[in-house]
Amino acid sequence: MILNVIFSYNRAVQLDYLLQSSLRHFKADAKLVILYHTTGAHKKGYDLLKKKYAGYQHISFVERKHVFFDFSYIHALNTERDWEFFKEKNLFKKNGDNFKGALQKIIKNSGCEFVMFCTDDSIFFKDVHIPDEVLNIIRNNPENASYRLYVGDNLEGHPDYLEKKGDYYQWDYYTDTEVHHWSYPFAVDGTIYHSEGLLKHLKPLSYHNPVTLEDRGFSYIRYRKLFGIGMSPIHSQLLATKLNRVSVDSLNPTLHIKPDFLNEKFLDGYTLDLVIPEHIINSNIVPSEIYLVKDGVREMIYSMDEQGEKVQGLLGIEGSKEQLE
Repeated sequence: MILNVIFSYNRAVQLDYLLQSSLRHFKADAKLVILYHTTGAHKKGYDLLKKKYAGYQHISFVERKHVFFDFSYIHALNTERDWEFFKEKNLFKKNGDNFKGALQKIIKNSGCEFVMFCTDDSIFFKDVHIPDEVLNIIRNNPENASYRLYVGDNLEGHPDYLEKKGDYYQWDYYTDTEVHHWSYPFAVDGTIYHSEGLLKHLKPLSYHNPVTLEDRGFSYIRYRKLFGIGMSPIHSQLLATKLNRVSVDSLNPTLHIKPDFLNEKFLDGYTLDLVIPEHIINSNIVPSEIYLVKDGVREMIYSMDEQGEKVQGLLGIEGSKEQLE
């Protein structure tokens, strides 16, 4: 079974859209755990989601909690840099919480052999069937293999050194020195790892949210040349939608459709509907149209414009080409 830990913050309506896409397209045996935190009126949005998905036994919610210090850091304080990070981000901090400890506990207690992460602005747009051969490779290389759902030969920049093996691609993450999706051995978006193999390396890692998990996890894993065997479907199956940004640790370009506005609509009974390009050539997309739907009536709140084209143009194969002014 595959554990999908979904990270979410103040984006209940977008999380709902992701969950619906997972129910529709994720065909492998999976357990979904939403690790979230929220503020103000957004709490009502997550309460509404909990009621909506209460009947799905494989979907559960875990709220991040404020703690004076997260005991899981005990295994991660190995250098002066780790200590400084701990003191800055967690130790007796007003906004310090148990993200690291909660995530590691979820993985440890899940009973799932494999684990992946998603952020709440992702969507599955194609059916996901994971080949048994892929899972066996990960099983036999628990610290050295993974399967990435958001890449495929449909994306721009698809390298020519990938080896096609029937219904999946395989490559070495350390072939290329330039940073892009196929040389980036750790991601918090749609990449399946062996649970025990990954957990072993999360324990000694200092991180406090999804952004620092990926940033510090990438540096740690690349330095040690772990998870070198990369695999993916022939055509990508997951993408990120750039409606807004909720993290202050990331400056990726977005449309800036306000989460507060979307939450108000969600509480009023609206759901989200996105029109994505017919031909996906980038793992990050600006939807061509964005609708809110209630009682069968679709209300358009965005159509591709000059700003959207600018945002899309800044999203290269390595992520953001440059910061959007």
